[in-house]
Amino acid sequence: MVLWLLLLCLRPQFGCSRMVYKEKHGPGESHVAATIRPDIYLCRSPNMEHFNCWWHPIDNLTNAEQVTYVLIYTMDKNPQRECPDYVTAGPNSCHFDRSHTTVWNIYCMNVTAITAHRNYTSKQYCVDVADIVETEAPVNLTYELADAGGDEMGHSALLSWKYPTPADLQYGWITLVHQLQYRRVDEPDNWKVKYPLREPHVELLGLPIGDYVVRVRCRSHNSGLFSKWSSNMLMTIPDRPPTGKLLVRVLVSGVGVGALLVIAFGVIPQSKRIKDYFLPPIPKPRIIGIDSLLLKVQNKHKIFRSCENYFF
Repeated sequence: MVLWLLLLCLRPQFGCSRMVYKEKHGPGESHVAATIRPDIYLCRSPNMEHFNCWWHPIDNLTNAEQVTYVLIYTMDKNPQRECPDYVTAGPNSCHFDRSHTTVWNIYCMNVTAITAHRNYTSKQYCVDVADIVETEAPVNLTYELADAGGDEMGHSALLSWKYPTPADLQYGWITLVHQLQYRRVDEPDNWKVKYPLREPHVELLGLPIGDYVVRVRCRSHNSGLFSKWSSNMLMTIPDRPPTGKLLVRVLVSGVGVGALLVIAFGVIPQSKRIKDYFLPPIPKPRIIGIDSLLLKVQNKHKIFRSCENYFF
């Protein structure tokens, strides 16, 4: 019935309005001037599997005047269709579920306000679902201090975060690109940026001692629309090694000292036996026919005489 009313109002004799309107650029913006025809101002998809579109209603009606909104859309050369769901996305909206969402096709739509006296039709609004993907803000932003290089080198911090709806990523429609910003607490305008990041984690090297504010956002690699920023995280770089690293160093030092004591009290007293085992004594040379006593006496004539008797 609503569609028949719309078709009737679009006939030339009824003169549907194409009046000037106040353009809006985002959800929740207040009206600066009276909206005298609907205005489709935003379409967004969180995952390229469904999307929503919103419009600003007309406000030049009397209190008793009733108005009905009808959104008509076309997709490529397909016939005109009416919005499948006016409820899910809230007032003055149209929700396109999976069965009504097709990627890489152009949707062109307009919305008509039907009143008892006349009808008001918005300008045509065209979108490609791949271009209107706006991801959700990352959550669970955390950090862990890594190796500390001393006060001069600073600390290294490993930061990680999660996407709030991982099911949106499992089919491969969306590949996320992340942007991380961090700054010192006392430098509100001096943001440092890490971008682009393909994985939900990054290591910051050589951070000086102090307090830092960190935030992260993401977008689909096919879309230029970033999500909102995550909640700010306060990261503190201490002036001493982290407790865990200090404990590891103490344990390693204790094991080393213990090993040295074992060597000192267990191995050194047995050094002669160990030496004899690995380096046995070399036997004295013994030549048949030569009397060792003659060598001690060092009498050359007797030695030569003994050799002559042996050889001749």
